[in-house]
Amino acid sequence: MAGFNIGNKRVGDDAPVYFVAELSANHGHSLDKALQTVEAAAKAGADAIKLQTYTPDTLTLKSSAPAFVVKTKNEWAGRTLHDLYAEAMTPWEWHKTIIDAATSFGLACFSTPFDATAVHFLEGLNVPAWKVASFELVDLPLVELMARQGKPMVLSTGMASLADIEAAVQTCFAAGNRDLALLRCVSAYPADPKAMDLRSMDVLRGFGTVLGLSDHTRDNVAAVAAVSLGARFIEKHFIVDRAWGGPDAFFSLDPEEFKRLVADVRTCEAALGKPRFGPGPDEQSSTAFRRSLFVARDVKAGQTLTCDDVRSVRPSYGLAARHLPEVLGRTAQRDLTAAEPLSWQMVGPAPEGPVVTLRPATMDDAPQLLAWRNDAETRANSRSTTEVSQAEHAAWLTTSLASADRKLFVAESKGRAVGQVRLDRRPGQAAEVSITVAPTARGEGLSSWMLRAVEKPAVEFGLTTLVAEIRPANERSVKSFKRAGYYGFAQHETADGVMWTCERRLVRFHS
Repeated sequence: MAGFNIGNKRVGDDAPVYFVAELSANHGHSLDKALQTVEAAAKAGADAIKLQTYTPDTLTLKSSAPAFVVKTKNEWAGRTLHDLYAEAMTPWEWHKTIIDAATSFGLACFSTPFDATAVHFLEGLNVPAWKVASFELVDLPLVELMARQGKPMVLSTGMASLADIEAAVQTCFAAGNRDLALLRCVSAYPADPKAMDLRSMDVLRGFGTVLGLSDHTRDNVAAVAAVSLGARFIEKHFIVDRAWGGPDAFFSLDPEEFKRLVADVRTCEAALGKPRFGPGPDEQSSTAFRRSLFVARDVKAGQTLTCDDVRSVRPSYGLAARHLPEVLGRTAQRDLTAAEPLSWQMVGPAPEGPVVTLRPATMDDAPQLLAWRNDAETRANSRSTTEVSQAEHAAWLTTSLASADRKLFVAESKGRAVGQVRLDRRPGQAAEVSITVAPTARGEGLSSWMLRAVEKPAVEFGLTTLVAEIRPANERSVKSFKRAGYYGFAQHETADGVMWTCERRLVRFHS
């Protein structure tokens, strides 16, 4: 974002949000009230006071013809433009007195001129910036005249199309003036927050100017939201006491409201801060309550660690929770006591067991696979408990061997087939694993070793995670999956009834 100075204060860049209190018509044609407003704005936290410089005759014609009668749905309805502007105008002879008062309170003071005579008058007072009203943004000769004076330009964009905005910006650039701020604005009085469409500022950002908001809503929400989207300039109409009345009193902020606006925006700025990651100073004491790995129950040395023995819990004094898959399935290096924070010194190597190898299944394995599949105990623990015909099995095996999303293996140990292992790819880099132990190999404790054996080919297939579903009644399988390092056991309802679901991460999580 670009930046420039108004007086001795920076606007844009990384400078604090710049607040402008719009005096407008809120003086009730009393110079004393105008000066009270300047002092109150300074005390409420404004950086600048802004005037409007015109006469009724420089803005409109003195006519009561229908075209010159206000038809808005607010306090202005039914009045002629000339009468409204006659009430609202700030007498030109007050300008220097107001500017001097603003200076004495540390405020900048600039104005919105509405014709060439006002530009030249204000230039004679050496105002530090120019404001272009939304209604005048399309008056490119007037915009050009201001831009040529070489001072920062603040352009409100109420009602403006992108083409209107681009034309005004290019007019300023062509005049040699690039110190611009574009203000999102809805030219309704008051404006409905739902009509603000503040994400338009994302588009305005493309012009490379300072961003801001000319805000006619009655509260602070839009302003705070705009700051979170990059606004560095906020303008609000300001009045000392709405009881004074006047054309703009009904949508202007009083001193306490303006002070709350400034406070809310400053809080927003502080909350936005700068990019930062990791624990901040206020978070250091909270890091103790992150999750880590603890011993969940007493464990004997040499015992295989399962998810019943090691859990991810608060506080954070153990190994990082991401190491759970690396720990499970290995052995305890020494006797472990429940509630001990786990460390690598407490974790030994994986246990040794029978050698199980896997080979891809072929159609020659059809008879043996069918016999295992139709075994009564296997069917009782399977997702589908009905017996499978030879024809159904042949069709299933043919499809399985041809599928890119299914891998089917025959497990072998000591030269004999001891079961089947199947992988079914799921979305992402996961697959469901299921095993069948040959009836002749039951009771030999091979199931967990079959699960370990499939991890290497699973990684070679590009998988990072294996998941499984187990019938709760199949307690032996639950224990086997736990010994193989599976975790996250939870019961849930499936089309085949209630199942345990669990998983095993094969590849280390990123540090």
